[in-house]
Formats: sequence, structure tokens, C-alpha cells
Amino acid sequence: MTGVRTVALGGGHGLAASLGALRRVTEDLTAIVTVADDGGSSGRLRRDYGVLPPGDLRMALAALCRDDDWATPGARWCSTGSVVTRNGLATPSETC
Repeated sequence: MTGVRTVALGGGHGLAASLGALRRVTEDLTAIVTVADDGGSSGRLRRDYGVLPPGDLRMALAALCRDDDWATPGARWCSTGSVVTRNGLATPSETC
């Protein structure tokens, strides 16, 4: 690993893809994740619950994990159908 300090700024799939690649070439990686999205289910979370949508942050954290960590495809996407679950906030009674 190199000692290069790297900062990635952004959100969505582009940031997650960049972080996934960068974590393989440096150990000193900082991510600044924007949560400005207000469309689709993110907009519903903002409007209905008054919270910032966690989807982009969740994707960035998953991209930073080793392949054998919690960031398996099942942990990256829960598909029980509710808006909250699609954004990664499944309740304990829901299965992914």
C-alpha cells in the first residue's frame, strides 16, 4: 500500500465506484459524501421523516469495506419493498 493521502468528494454510484477502486491503492482515504439528493425515495424520506437520505452514505461505506466484510450484495440492497428499506434502514422484523 502507498502512503498517498486521497480525498474523494461526491455521492451516488460514481463515488462508491471510485472509493472501491481507491481503497485498493491507498490506506489513507477520506470520503466526503454529499446527501443533496431529493428525488425518488430520497425525497420521500426527506419529506415524510425529515431525515437526510442515507443511501449514498451507505453505498460509500460499503465500497470502503473489504470484500469479506458486511458489504456483501445482500447488505448493499434490501428489497422488501418499503421506501425505508430500499434506502438501507430495514426494521428488525424485515428480512433482506
